[in-house]
Amino acid sequence: MTSVPATTTRQPRLFHLESSLSVKLGSAFFRSIPSEPGVYFFYDRDDTLLYIGQSADLRARVGSYRHVTPEKNPRRTLRLVARTTRIEWELCDSAATAIERERVLLLERRPPFNRAGVWKGDPWWLAMAEKEDGMLQLTLTREAGDGFIGPLPPAARYVLVTLLRMLLRIANPAVHLAGFPQGLMNAAAPRELRIALPDSRSAMQTIAAGLQGDVREVLEALGALPPAGSTTEQEFWQEEAERLSKYAAKMAREGAQG
Repeated sequence: MTSVPATTTRQPRLFHLESSLSVKLGSAFFRSIPSEPGVYFFYDRDDTLLYIGQSADLRARVGSYRHVTPEKNPRRTLRLVARTTRIEWELCDSAATAIERERVLLLERRPPFNRAGVWKGDPWWLAMAEKEDGMLQLTLTREAGDGFIGPLPPAARYVLVTLLRMLLRIANPAVHLAGFPQGLMNAAAPRELRIALPDSRSAMQTIAAGLQGDVREVLEALGALPPAGSTTEQEFWQEEAERLSKYAAKMAREGAQG
């Protein structure tokens, strides 16, 4: 008998399993969702509103919840999907309208699974340094320091890890998500990390600009790449791009108000 090499069994479940939403709602339901801007609502079996989100493409965004796994998503998202039995949506005229509509609804209804837009946490500060070995070192802290970037909003820790994933994909477009460092597949960036990028100084400029709301350069570079190899990965990167766009819109709105 020929044994099967262990390496053939290590592909993360991220690319194979769908969540219970597919079983509860069915594939036809997800095909019925329009590929248009709007706001979506998750409810449990008692008709309690659990979560409000928005997207420029409702079908792609809501459909991405079919692929949540412990390897990719935080426990909060796993619990949300497990409790959800009904999904509704509201169409909007544009992506910008959807963002504003979500903001208003979050403040009015305060769903239990939403954090961003419902409460305001403590700010972050970020220190970045290029080390002698060429590695880029990043440190997130709650206190300001000489040369630190900040103050940054509470969501910056989630946006930072998205920016780092995008920079890795731009630098290594042939590498699948399964080959990314494990720490970068978490929902939030670690408080301290070292990462290898081809041009650390350019990466620092991109990160600093992105955290302050200027995400055009990184989104354009990501959009210029060939599509990812699988549908699941394509949905993942679309979700990442939407997260950055949403963050940039929020920063611009707060800058205009302040």
